[in-house]
Amino acid sequence: MFLFVSDKNSQLCNKSAILPCADKLTTTLINLYPNSQLKPLRSGQFALFSHDFEQGVTGASNNINIAANIEPLAEFGFRELDFANKNILLGILGGERFCSENYKSPKKCTILGEIASNLIDNFEQSPTSAFTDLPQQYVLFSWCEEKSAIKVLKDPFNPKPVYWTRLKTGFFVSTCIQAVALVRGEELVLSEAGLASWLSGYPNPAIPMFEHVGVLPIGYELNVGDDFTPVLNKVWDIDPNYKIRHQSQSGYTQDFLDTLTASVDASLLSEANTVVSQMSGGMDSTSITAIANQQLKAKHKTVLPLSHLYTQSEKCDEHVLVDDMLSHLNLSQSIKLVVDEGQDRNFFKLYPVALDSPGTVLSPRYLKELGLVRDAGADVMLSGNGGDEMCWGHSLTYTQRFKQGDWQVVNEVIKACPSLGVARRRAVMDLFIKPSIPEWLAKAVGLKQRSGQSFVAPVWLTDKAVALAQDTSLIDNPFDPKLDPVGYNRYLSIKTTSTYNAMRSYDKLSEQFDISVRHPFFDPHLAEFSFAIPPEQLIRGAYPKWLLRTSMQGRLPDSVCWNLQKTTFDQHFGNLVRENAAELRVMLNNQRLADMGLVNQSLLLKEFDNLVNNPSASLKVDLLYAILTFCWVHTHFS
Repeated sequence: MFLFVSDKNSQLCNKSAILPCADKLTTTLINLYPNSQLKPLRSGQFALFSHDFEQGVTGASNNINIAANIEPLAEFGFRELDFANKNILLGILGGERFCSENYKSPKKCTILGEIASNLIDNFEQSPTSAFTDLPQQYVLFSWCEEKSAIKVLKDPFNPKPVYWTRLKTGFFVSTCIQAVALVRGEELVLSEAGLASWLSGYPNPAIPMFEHVGVLPIGYELNVGDDFTPVLNKVWDIDPNYKIRHQSQSGYTQDFLDTLTASVDASLLSEANTVVSQMSGGMDSTSITAIANQQLKAKHKTVLPLSHLYTQSEKCDEHVLVDDMLSHLNLSQSIKLVVDEGQDRNFFKLYPVALDSPGTVLSPRYLKELGLVRDAGADVMLSGNGGDEMCWGHSLTYTQRFKQGDWQVVNEVIKACPSLGVARRRAVMDLFIKPSIPEWLAKAVGLKQRSGQSFVAPVWLTDKAVALAQDTSLIDNPFDPKLDPVGYNRYLSIKTTSTYNAMRSYDKLSEQFDISVRHPFFDPHLAEFSFAIPPEQLIRGAYPKWLLRTSMQGRLPDSVCWNLQKTTFDQHFGNLVRENAAELRVMLNNQRLADMGLVNQSLLLKEFDNLVNNPSASLKVDLLYAILTFCWVHTHFS
């Protein structure tokens, strides 16, 4: 999808927009999205892409009038527009369509343009409800008559990036970074701030990877007026003053379950009779699968679990829990995909990085998985992404409760220590005693207190890179880090979580299969709910995700619901790096990032060699991100 606003003053709209590299742009986008049936409406002078929409779904004709480029706007359902000096051009890719039954509006909304048009009125009254009443994962380009500006926005947790750049001939907005690169007509310039953000291990998705290219942050809209100055307005956020309090545990349980079920139900929208649901042995994906199974049965449809099996890393293997789930849900059909054998042992082939960012990987494993989804006759795949961000809670909850006078939390932690393999004395010291010592006294006696903020720079960053990374890690956080460190850190997590990398990767690849990958936990209503309830609902005693566990009790087997062993994939990645150490070390010897003053090459290689030479060591996330960043630079800017 892209939009171009021309600065040529002309009444002849069909002759006023000449994009650089128009023919090359056409070819590139069609190659990128081979199944989207894109059609260039004007050769050479072309600036508009149109998806060949099905009759009856959008209400639009397949044959769009191209007498003037302004005409398709009306064809797509926008309000009557009168542009005397601007040419507005819209491009749409397949898979971004809406059904009227999912959008409650006085007008019948059957196509993207009509929804965008109606949405403008709702912004002024309630931006949050304007977002949350729409189906998940949308991108809207709409014209605001009152302010004579283009609005570009998406749902808060949509993984699809939205880029923009100023051109000599106008202003260009696109969900495709390759399109941005082409229309700029020059090599993209790497952003030192973006690189430092990734090299630090705390990448902020709101920080662009390129100079002169903006990227839309979560919860914001882009406004482009007559002067082509991009203005970002916040249209959705978490309100720290919004609180939910129930008289009993059952009240929280039912409220949470209703909210999550509504999100799952909205994610099940599909004309197919089968919906695939990723299902590991963890709480998040099993909860989504169990709820989807219940909802689909009522619609006489079927959920098909898809599980990843790790045969080369024992700590990552969850096949017993997967089988427990299949038995509990009485499901005889599932897809089990071994993901760490054969070609999947080659790091470079397994994680080819896209131009968008070092974390967007075009893995053949994902392609194989999406192919299996298509072969199963499904066009929707659900994931458990977002479960940690919405349900995990934070260990600072115990400290915060103690400071607020909840003395019972001490006994609660002491009882939980044996189950977690943590020494009682250390837990009491770290969670209750040290945080209660005044800061001035702690400094005087040389006592290190636990910080409420999580940024710790890896040793291989230069002072320049540390300063840049610290700046990029700062976000507009409505929670006070001293009064509410739990809310502060959880908010930071939902804005910068690494989970977005996997979501973007699947989103980018799924377009080739006409499959929608949906993430019910990443729902604005659920996010607002999780911040409004008392933090002890999210983590209690030995159990993170307390509320999710109590809500799913009986819906999941106990082996899954009350399992304390969270599966991580550090062992898998560590083994993979050791097996590909020689090739990776050659790549890490590249001097480009060192020449930019961002990396101390010798310290980075020392950390890498420590991992390679220790067969039992796990790969830490900051080193993984450094490797991916070097791989990204090597792939696209060598």
